Amino acid sequence: MSANVSPADALVGRSREALSALALQFLLGMGANLVGSPEENHGGGEVVAVILLSLHGLVGIGLIVVAVRAWTAARRHHLAERTALWAFIVIILTFLAGVGTMITDSGWLSFAMSVGFVVAAALYIGVGAAALTRQRVAAAAG
Repeated sequence: MSANVSPADALVGRSREALSALALQFLLGMGANLVGSPEENHGGGEVVAVILLSLHGLVGIGLIVVAVRAWTAARRHHLAERTALWAFIVIILTFLAGVGTMITDSGWLSFAMSVGFVVAAALYIGVGAAALTRQRVAAAAG
C-alpha cells in the first residue's frame, strides 16, 4: 500500500473491486441464461454458450480472490471486519451454488446464486460505506 493511500481508501478500493466483479458476474450469468447451455445450442451458439459459461466460472473464481483481498484489508485496518467476513462467506456459498447448478441444473440453486449476488452486493456496499464514514471522520478531525 502506498504511503499516500489511507486504510479507508484501500478498503473503498477493495469494495469497488468486489462490486465491479459482481456486476460483471451478473451480466455474464444473464448472458449465459439468455443464450442457454451448450447442449441447447449448435454451431456458433454452442461456442458462445461455452465462452459465456467459462467466463462466468472464471469470474466466480476471481470473486473468491477479491473477497479474500477485501476481508484481509478489512482485518488489517480493523474496519468492517465482520461485514467483509460475511461477504466472503456469501461469495463462497454462492460459488458453490453455481457449481451445484452446473452439476444438477437445479433452478433452486440458480435462484440461490441470485440471492447470493444481492446479499454480497449489499454487504460490499456496507463495507465501502463504513470505509467512507471513517474517511470523513478522519478528514473532519484532521
